[in-house]
Amino acid sequence: MNRRTLLAAGLACTPLAARAQAQPWPDRPIRLVVGFPPGGGSDLVARPLAQKMLALLGQPVVVENRGGANGNLGLEVVAKAAPDGYVIGHVNNSVIAVNPLLYATLPFDAARDLTAICTVTTGGLVMLVPAELPVRSLPELVALAKARPSELNFGAAGMGGVTHLAFELFRKQTGAEITLVPYRGSAPALQDLLGGRIQLMIDGINLAKAQIDAGKLRPIAMLTRERHPHLPEVPTTGEQGYPNLVSPGWQGFVAPAATPPAILDRLEEAFRRALADPEVQANFASQATIPAFRGRQDMARMIREETARWDPIIKELGIRLD
Repeated sequence: MNRRTLLAAGLACTPLAARAQAQPWPDRPIRLVVGFPPGGGSDLVARPLAQKMLALLGQPVVVENRGGANGNLGLEVVAKAAPDGYVIGHVNNSVIAVNPLLYATLPFDAARDLTAICTVTTGGLVMLVPAELPVRSLPELVALAKARPSELNFGAAGMGGVTHLAFELFRKQTGAEITLVPYRGSAPALQDLLGGRIQLMIDGINLAKAQIDAGKLRPIAMLTRERHPHLPEVPTTGEQGYPNLVSPGWQGFVAPAATPPAILDRLEEAFRRALADPEVQANFASQATIPAFRGRQDMARMIREETARWDPIIKELGIRLD
């Protein structure tokens, strides 16, 4: 056998991940899968970071929206991709840590098939109503809902997500009868909130900051322990009599399991540097998004803690999705 034949035979026996690590990386564009439609809170975080990656990695990072099933469709693409660093995924704490507790069957195992890269934001959820709705606080919303049972509508940006679970906690703790209306993502739900077809949303501040500033939407409660630095005038749920109505949140990125550590290191560092870019910082500040970088070991720990936190709550609520 000549050298070329021996080399070909050796490559055929080499695992894909090992071959990827041996090749210069990246030598082609990287796909960044976002499991929600364009214009939603996840998309607003992923795109500014992706735009900075060309200068950092030498190849473009192309955002690909795969909305549906509360982010599971997009996550499946990442979980089943080759572990070579050319397909990565955006996640929030709901998609990566809560979905596995909710869905009876998933075509992938998040713990087995995915690995953490880093987190890039932190924060919590805000309760939003149209400016025309005659409520300015959480107690006033509860009173209106009880005066008009089942007449108010809540827009859920994906069944089983933390926004939906926060709403179920709200209904359980307050006894308010509000009708659940599911959507495929935050962006279409927001349009219906602005149009008056629904009267309540719970979501990240970055989704609605422009409409809040324009006076079209009113934030009435932060589902956090402390007030948000970009909306310091909005009281928390605890300040309004509901200390257990809390739903923290964060966003980050994952890769297929078995992605070589050297590639994960480069991705983690690229996201860290992109997040520190002044343009990204200004973009996030304009949306009231709080940057928060944590490396892959910290993110893996946060996923485990988030799963442990929501597991008893989901069981108490009795929610299970197909």
